[in-house]
Amino acid sequence: MKKLIFSALVATALFVSSCGKDDDNGGGSTSLTGDWYLYNIYNDPDGNGKSWASPDNCSEKSYYSISDKKIKYEWYGLEGSECKYAPRYYNYTINNGVINMTVAEDSPNDKIGSKSSVKYEMKGKELFFSFKSGGYDVITVLHKKGVDYSYLDPLVGLWKLTKIEAEGTTYPAGTPACFTGSIVASSMGFSLYYTLPANSTQCQAGKVESYDYVKEGDKYYNVSNGQKVPLPFSFSNNNQTLTLSLGGTTMFFQKQ
Repeated sequence: MKKLIFSALVATALFVSSCGKDDDNGGGSTSLTGDWYLYNIYNDPDGNGKSWASPDNCSEKSYYSISDKKIKYEWYGLEGSECKYAPRYYNYTINNGVINMTVAEDSPNDKIGSKSSVKYEMKGKELFFSFKSGGYDVITVLHKKGVDYSYLDPLVGLWKLTKIEAEGTTYPAGTPACFTGSIVASSMGFSLYYTLPANSTQCQAGKVESYDYVKEGDKYYNVSNGQKVPLPFSFSNNNQTLTLSLGGTTMFFQKQ
């Protein structure tokens, strides 16, 4: 595979160096009460920098069930190769955008009476929690069960690299096996993950770059150091295919 192809992904990471914002509220907000599932998360799990990520299999099963006075966190965590169910129940109050929680007497896990807090914001129909975990700031984006999120920008979601086209040649992702890429995008920002071959038998370490963007009309822009640089995104197949074109190289992503 030509060196040009590998450098294209690196160029992408350097070309767009920041995470996005969109003020579309989807026709109004929704109430806090109900069942909320993790959609994506922004954190620094390994100390190598913050990035957007999609929930794993266990996190996809977890959800917050919020009533007027209680939060039931129906949590699943990975234990070995299985998702262990370990729910936590809280009594809570709200003050100035902060949810103050106390472990309830009927909570099957955690010390009864223990206290914690999380900042929250309802943006459109999405719920954002901000808190610290292991000394790092974390943002989680939650979607409510039964709510229509089709109003969100088509960029929002998980995208897998399927192929790259350059100089008239197509290079499928996974050939070689370590040639992979993905985009995880929220309504606040997105991250590009990629792994490139070092040679015919070895792979480079996986890399991730996180970006800030704004959208004006149907055009996306990188916002960095006070500058606004166009992002060459385009969509097709009913917004299920995303292409990123850089010079003579085009990367194709499929929505998951």
